[in-house]
Order: sequence, then structure tokens, then C-alpha cells
Amino acid sequence: MENVAALLPHMAQLRLERIWLKAGRVRIEAATTRGKAECPGCRVTSGRVHSRYQRRLVDSAIGGREVLVTLRVRRFFCDHPDCEKKTFVEQVQGLTSRHGRRTAPVERTVQAVAMALGGRPGARLVEQVAAPVSRSTLLRAIRRTPDPQVATPRVLGVDEFAKRRGHRYATILIDVETGRPVDVLPDREADTFAAWLRDHPGVEVICRDRSGGYAEGAATGAPQAVQVADRWHLMHNLSQAVRKVVTAHRRCLRTAPATPPAEQAPSPPLGEQSGLPPAAKSEGRRASNARARHAAVHELLAQGVALRGISRRLQMNVKTVRKYARAEHPEQLIAPNPPTGRDVLGAFKPYLQTRIEQEPEIGNQLLFAEIRGRGYRGSLRTLREYLAQIRRPVPAVPPAPVVPSARQITGWIMRPDDKLDEDDRLGLKTVCQACPELATLTELAQEFNQLVRTRSGHRLEEWINKATSSAFPEVRGFAKGLYSDFDAVKAGLTLHWSSGKVEGAVTRIKMIKRQMYGRAKLDLLRKRIIAPP
Repeated sequence: MENVAALLPHMAQLRLERIWLKAGRVRIEAATTRGKAECPGCRVTSGRVHSRYQRRLVDSAIGGREVLVTLRVRRFFCDHPDCEKKTFVEQVQGLTSRHGRRTAPVERTVQAVAMALGGRPGARLVEQVAAPVSRSTLLRAIRRTPDPQVATPRVLGVDEFAKRRGHRYATILIDVETGRPVDVLPDREADTFAAWLRDHPGVEVICRDRSGGYAEGAATGAPQAVQVADRWHLMHNLSQAVRKVVTAHRRCLRTAPATPPAEQAPSPPLGEQSGLPPAAKSEGRRASNARARHAAVHELLAQGVALRGISRRLQMNVKTVRKYARAEHPEQLIAPNPPTGRDVLGAFKPYLQTRIEQEPEIGNQLLFAEIRGRGYRGSLRTLREYLAQIRRPVPAVPPAPVVPSARQITGWIMRPDDKLDEDDRLGLKTVCQACPELATLTELAQEFNQLVRTRSGHRLEEWINKATSSAFPEVRGFAKGLYSDFDAVKAGLTLHWSSGKVEGAVTRIKMIKRQMYGRAKLDLLRKRIIAPP
């Protein structure tokens, strides 16, 4: 048994009596050897034996086989007169625990797997190491794990994460200096965050996003702390405003005339050639109606008429009137035409095209009879209109220039010049030449980008004043938001602290939630989130 004890060092305090293989399991019979034991209640040693019985413990696998230990232990009398316990069972240090059915090494393995993988994935892994437990057992092991002792951080990061997206949210707190999670709050209310800060004094810097709740909680719970607005969120908010402006101005990129060659005189616009106004040629009925309604609504608003009065005069729904009143320009209300319905000739168009190429003079009646035999259920009139289109000579019209998407243009505007290749620079230059408003927008965005990259917080007020006087309502709204949170934004553009580690922790939380499927309740999430690595 000496060699066996060398292979099982956690059983060195026991007397190994028998080891055998039964039903694919390694069975070990052992007994304790100490003559006395310490009472867990009063810590007084006793040697008077009350009784003996056997305990069954699951141990670490040996050679891929499960191990079951049958341990014979003793129950002792406690002779201390003031102790509440009359009898107690001896425990083997490093091997057994009260009411435990697994040895200490296995219990540590189960807790480590549970913390790393959760319920179902952890149960599958533990089964492979020949110490099978259920997913519910692993979840109970997570709940039994004590919280680590974490000191109050000097630089605290705070952000929200979704318990149920769109319905319920919680808050994660991070030590920004070490990247370690500190705590998890059950909601994202300002009072909850302020109460935590009051219970944990010593926070000097608080990194947060643009959320007003966290700003209020930080000001209430730790007024002496410096609040730092995250730079990524600042750039993201500006990017959203820039994209709205670009979307509203893409129409002028579609209608911008191409530069004529030097040897040719520029031709007059299409509307002047036909004697019609340009808007009637370049826009449809929906766009014209939107412009007329927008003008009528704003004319009545200038006269001081209320929204309901405008609704009655123009015979429009009050919600529609409100939509037109909020739009400063009619371009914000003009959307692309909706897609048309199903084409009854769609399945037969290749066949018709082939027949027209083979016999250009074939009659419409004959083609109608041929496709009726193939399953066509439409009318002869529909067929005639389509045949007239494909038989009509197509003039050689140069293809219209491709207009970049709003997302692509926004990317060109928001990225610094050293991050753009030659094609991107050329595309941005073309866009700015076609639309002077976008050139002004690009200048504003790049100036703010420079503030962020060089951390020039002292120039923030100058940029806000310039943006507030711009012609873009979206940029003006962004600048007003910066001014309402001026101190935190200025600190974010001056100090090197940011919420990057907090965002990484939120990404890790999403992974943990997916691992735990539908059983990721907040108490389990909290244990796994703040568990030491």
C-alpha cells in the first residue's frame, strides 16, 4: 500500500485496506487512523468514541475510471459542558467536508469547471474526467462559492448589460487599472449606483458612457470623483449624427451633373430641354406631394396655427402633421418608392426574349397562344405592353454614376486621413465637390476626430460653439449634448482613462449568458462574472 499512497497523496492520513475493480469502477476501502478529533463547535479535542459508520465519497478518476471511496469514520462525544454539540463526526483535512459526497480535490475540480463553463457544458466536461455530476449540481457549486475579496478601486468603470434585451438591464463595475470585475448591480438606476459608491468610499475616477443615470448616480454617491466620458461613445454618437446628415444629402449626389469635357459646351439641364421645371423631371409624384405638404405645414406653423388646427385645415392626420413639422427639410421625408408587386410575366420573359431574337416579326397573338400553353394566366394587354418595351430601340445612354452608400460616405468622413487609401480620398473629394454641405460636415467631423486623437480637451468649447452654429440639426443636437455633459467630456478628451476594459467585460458577460442558456439568473451570472481568473 506504500506505492498506492504515493499515487494518492490526499489519502496519506488514511489506512488503505483494500483496492479492487468492480463494474468498471475503482473501489477503495479506507479508515481513519487518528485516535482523537476536534469538535467543530468548541474546538476542543475529544477521544471518546460514540459510534462508527461508513461514508461513500467520489474521488478523482484513475486511468479514466471512476473512483468510489468507502471511508470508515467515527463519531465522538464532545465533553465540553458549554458546547451545544453532544456528538460530532471526525473530518479528514484536505479530503472530506461536512455532508460532502465528493473528496476535496473533486470538489475543487467541479467548482472550477462550473465557474468556467456553467451547467450543461460543464456537466459534459466533468463526465469526460470520470466524475459525473448533473448540471444542477454544478449550478449549486457556483452558488456555494464565496465572493472574492476585492478592494475598492481607485479608477472605476461602469456600464450596463442586458439581462433581457430591451426589457431588463443590470450594471457591471470594473476596476479599470486591473481589468478585474468588482461587482454586479441588479439594475441601472442612479440610486442603486449611488448607494454602492457610498458603501465603497475611495473611488477617485469614474469611467462611464453618456448615460444620464450613471452620471447622476456618480454625482450623488461620489461627488469628489472625476467623471470621464468614454471617447469611443463620443465618436460613435458623432458618427450617428453624421450618417443622418449624409442620408439627407445623398439626393444631391444623385442629381449632381457630371463635369462636361473641355472641348464640348455643357448641355442644358433635362428640364430646360423639355420646357418643364427640373423638379418635375427628376422627382415623382410622391416627392412633389411631400414638398407641397411640408411647405404648407410650415407656412401655417409660421402663422402660429397649432398642430390640430393644421390637421383640420389640410385634412391630414395629426401624427402626419407632427412628422412634417419636425422635419426641417422635405428631403428628410422623401423615401425611395416601395417595391412593386409580383410580375405575372416574370417566368416567361426569357422565353419571349428568345422568340423575339429568333423571329423579330412574330405577332403578339401567336406569342400569347404559346405562353398560354406554358401556363401564363395574364392578359393580352400585359403581354403587348412588355413586347412594346423590348421591341422599342434603346438609345445609347451612358450609365449613371454610382452613388456611394451613406455608410460608406460616413466612414470616409469619420476616419482620419492617414487611415484612408487613395480610392477613399478620391471618393471623399468627389462627394465634397458635389455637395458643399458635406464638405462643411467633413471639416467639423475631422476637427472633432483630431480633438479625440490628440486629447485636446482645452479646445472642446471652441468646437461646440462652431458646431452649434452649423446648418445641420443633427450635429447641433450632438454639440448640445456635449455641452450638457461638458466636464465629463472634457475629462475624456484630456485624461488617458477610458471604458475599453468595461466594454470587454460586457462582451464576456454575453458569452457567459449564451453558455448558461435559460438558467443565467442574476445570482449565477454575478458569481461567474466576479470569479477570479
